[in-house]
Amino acid sequence: SGSSVQGELHLTAVDGGVLIVGEMSGLPPAAELGFHVHAFGDCSAPDASSAGAHLNPGQSAHGGPATPVRHLGDLPNLASDLSGNAKVETTLTGATLRDGGPNDLVAKAFVVHERRDDHVSQPAGDAGARIACGVVR
Repeated sequence: SGSSVQGELHLTAVDGGVLIVGEMSGLPPAAELGFHVHAFGDCSAPDASSAGAHLNPGQSAHGGPATPVRHLGDLPNLASDLSGNAKVETTLTGATLRDGGPNDLVAKAFVVHERRDDHVSQPAGDAGARIACGVVR
């Protein structure tokens, strides 16, 4: 896609969800950016549209990570520093790893968007274009 974003996220199954820890670089500097798990582990399209919509096995409305109604893949926004680096440390409640179920994050994609997610607008928080995509393996 020509994206300069790089990073590595480590996922660990914890009681009630999945802990996501890692770092990213090459992001727009001093920005707040939408960050989600998308339904398909396919980042082949230049605009990351091949990753599909937010992971939403419960067919819920979009929300924020702390709202009672949300897509499973709704995560907190990323906050990049002046150099375009961001640290990630969050627990995605309800997600699983390697159980083959609908909430399993393996073979899904993490996607970074160009703007912050307002955690209200439907269907995807008005976060704009996809600027980075990575597959969970």
